[in-house]
Order: sequence, then C-alpha cells, then structure tokens
Amino acid sequence: MHCHRGGKLIFFRTGSCRMRFESRRDLECRAAQVLVMPPGTAHQQCDHTPDCEAYYLVLEEAFPPENFSLRMISFGEDAFIEEWFRQIFVLYKNHESETASSLLSLLWRRLLEIENRFEVRRTIHPALLKAVEQIQHHYGENLSVNEIASNCAVSVSLLNLLFNRQFNVGPRRYLLSLRMREARHLLLDNRYRIGKVAELTGFQSANYFSRAFKSYHGITPEEYRSAPLSEFTERVTFFK
Repeated sequence: MHCHRGGKLIFFRTGSCRMRFESRRDLECRAAQVLVMPPGTAHQQCDHTPDCEAYYLVLEEAFPPENFSLRMISFGEDAFIEEWFRQIFVLYKNHESETASSLLSLLWRRLLEIENRFEVRRTIHPALLKAVEQIQHHYGENLSVNEIASNCAVSVSLLNLLFNRQFNVGPRRYLLSLRMREARHLLLDNRYRIGKVAELTGFQSANYFSRAFKSYHGITPEEYRSAPLSEFTERVTFFK
C-alpha cells in the first residue's frame, strides 16, 4: 500500500488489473478506462495481466478540482484521451510544465463530459438509444419512421412519444435536423456539388434538398455556401 499527497489519474491502455484500497474495496481496471484517485488514497495494484499497460499522472496538491472522488471513468473509443495522456508525459519530460498543466485541465474537463454523457444515456429508454444510433449511422439512406420503429421493436406512437419527451421533436424532425447539420458541414467544402451534398445527406434530388434547406434555414444552399450562418445553433440536441 502507498499513497500520494496529490490526486492521481491512471489511464489503462491495454490489459487489466485489480486496484485494492485500504478499505479493502477492490476495483477492476480494464483498457479504455481512467481511474480517478483523490489525494491521500492508500492503494495497491495487483493481479496484472501480461499485457497490462497504464499511464500514471500524480497531480500537484493545488490540483485536482472539485468532484475528484474515487471512481472509474470509461471513455470507450474517444480519440483524445490516450493522445492527451501521451502528450502530457512528453511535455513534462521536456520541462514544458505550463502547457502540460493546461492540457491536463482540458483532459479532466473532457473526462467529466464523457462521464456526464454516460450518466444521461443511462436514463434513456433503450429503444430511443437504438433509434438515435440508427439515425446517426444511416441518415444518408432512405429511412422511414415505420422502419426505425420496427427495428427498435416499438410502435410508431411510442417512438414518437420517446423522441418528443427527450428532444421536443419527433423522429422525422430529428432525422431532418441531423441531415441539415451534416449538409451545412459539407457545403463548406467546395469540392462537393449541391447534388452530391443532397445525395450524401439522404435527399432524393438536388431540387428537393434545396427546397428543404431553404425551408429549414431561410436561405438556399448556394447562399449558405457563400455566407455561412455563423450565428446558427442546433435546433435539437444530439447524442454523442
């Protein structure tokens, strides 16, 4: 058993191990997880698998911020966590402590965002999560509300109820909002003609897409391309 005056973040890159604490509480630690450990927590790492690899950040006493309780945060396929851990190590090795501390603050903020998203998702009806995932992965295809409801094993009326409770819009409007968000991104790339943008975002023709875009935004795709709406905000909240 040992402890540190500062808090500790342990990123488990591969393999697994068991972390034992003075209270005899054990936590199973696996890849794609970060263990948050408050200052002064006595602990011992044991039962490593041969491929166990972890990064340790022992923090200054001035850090950590609030909500630094003992827990595990799973971050899944997030692209930044591992890279930021690596960069913090390199920065400290090169004596660039101020930049490393700034990146550490960003790392902590992102971990909290991931944790909050996970907590929100835990409260969501599984059929709604499945429907949102289907829309997010297949918005460029010819999707119907009936098809989505069938794939989620719920009725169309229940699916509409779940979407309206969570997003204040139905599944059809949620799909349209997602298509419009992706269309705006594509329109900023001049390599894509209007017809191609329409095709990639699930519209049957360029004319239909242009009418839908103007109805939604108040300007045509061509006008948006020449003068993007910098003040535009999403009209629904999307799961990440």
